[in-house]
Amino acid sequence: MVRVRDVLGISAAALIRYGVNPDDDVARAIDILELKAPHLAKLLRSIANGAA
Repeated sequence: MVRVRDVLGISAAALIRYGVNPDDDVARAIDILELKAPHLAKLLRSIANGAA
């Protein structure tokens, strides 16, 4: 399980305003962001795929 914090580092805290906890799984965070901020979901997906 890759956490949002592992992918974004300290920047993961910025996603709290969208309901994403820095300790959430990246896949869960993308699901949450798809509804509230699709542009951030796309960004997180591309960063996570590049980090893998």
